[in-house]
Amino acid sequence: MRRLISYTIVSCFFYVSHASAEVPGQLYSDTEIGIEFNALDGLSLGDDSLNNKLVVHEREIEFDLEYRHRDQLSLFFTGALMDESEIIKSADLKTGRSGLELREIGIAYLFGDVIDAEFKIGRIEYESMSHWWSLWDDELDIVSLQLWYEDLEAFFSVAEQQAVESTDEDFIDPEMDDIQRLILSMSWELLDGQILNFYYLKQKDNSSPYRIGDSEEYMRVDEEDADLTWKGISYVADLELELIGEIDLELHYTEVSGRSTLYNYDDPVAGIVEINETERELIDGSSRGYLLRWTPYVYDQFSLVIASARGSGDANLDDRVNRSYRQTGLQGDTESYGELFQPELSNLRINMFGLEWRFAEDMSIDLMHFDYKQEVLSEEIRHASIEVDPSGTSRDLGRELDLILGIEHEETLELFFTYAKFRPGRAYADYPEKNIDYVGFEFVYKFH
Repeated sequence: MRRLISYTIVSCFFYVSHASAEVPGQLYSDTEIGIEFNALDGLSLGDDSLNNKLVVHEREIEFDLEYRHRDQLSLFFTGALMDESEIIKSADLKTGRSGLELREIGIAYLFGDVIDAEFKIGRIEYESMSHWWSLWDDELDIVSLQLWYEDLEAFFSVAEQQAVESTDEDFIDPEMDDIQRLILSMSWELLDGQILNFYYLKQKDNSSPYRIGDSEEYMRVDEEDADLTWKGISYVADLELELIGEIDLELHYTEVSGRSTLYNYDDPVAGIVEINETERELIDGSSRGYLLRWTPYVYDQFSLVIASARGSGDANLDDRVNRSYRQTGLQGDTESYGELFQPELSNLRINMFGLEWRFAEDMSIDLMHFDYKQEVLSEEIRHASIEVDPSGTSRDLGRELDLILGIEHEETLELFFTYAKFRPGRAYADYPEKNIDYVGFEFVYKFH
């Protein structure tokens, strides 16, 4: 597949350069400047005073290029010159990376008469239709075919990462390397503004397995080999109801199944770890959730939001079947479930309610409250931002309050200020920190 993508893209570049000599195409370009600053105070809940405050700086210049030939064939490229740093001042630790990030590059060909279709090959950003239920939101190296016929839309693709994401990296992330994914999605617009979506994702891990006693560089360790399948259904509706207002409704259900092998190792010595244990288990989990946003007919500058998400947990740790749900790893940022805590939906119940106020045409304030509880008592949590584990004696993980001021002007300027506070629940009662504070700033300016 790696040769197929590169050969196809190079061949199309030669074809377009030859064809353009006869019929010139059109070149489109955009440039975007972005600055982001985040500070989290309470990273270790006070357990490690030298590793308790994290400051993150991100700066980038993103540029988009697209060449269209005869409204059918297009070549596209999105890259970003980026510079990122993470600083823990109290411990005098600083890590960073900079270089050219390859976000999208490839070709697209639009064809069809009765059934419209588009063929794409390359690195392409693929997003879920829901921001609350993010099954995937990432750049994927794929070969894909998308079809449209009346009220039906279908998407088929094969994905496998072909190259590094940035020039700052010298190898593919071990969690993504040699993983092949088959993605199928079908959407049906039942009525105007009401969509029913079925999706299927099959993941095959072709990386070489470790054996007990094997040594590996710490940065190159792949902690899990997993062959998994996700199946799900979503209903998304945008309803206009007279005298009531606008209702946005989402209903979601997903299942994951398969098998995985986990690799355990001791602390690294001179950057090398030794595999000392392997654990094999079957995976059989599920998740479900909903989101309801109501914008009243009379007070249309206000919206009330209520949402919930539940990922199953594993109540029996001795039967070699793990019933905890897990996300795909392609979901990108998990800020849907809180700007600060950002957990993965696994053995977790999240209830959210909030108020959105658009007090001017380009300005809004969002106030969101999240409540986190485990489905099953556990001493682990999957991929949260804080670096300590819960006690396993309480399911109450805590509550978070997010305040977000947004300014968005004519798709040119975006400015976001975020303040979040997380209050740990009884599951973190052993730690001295009683609150975690988060401040974020994001600035984006686009040149057209």
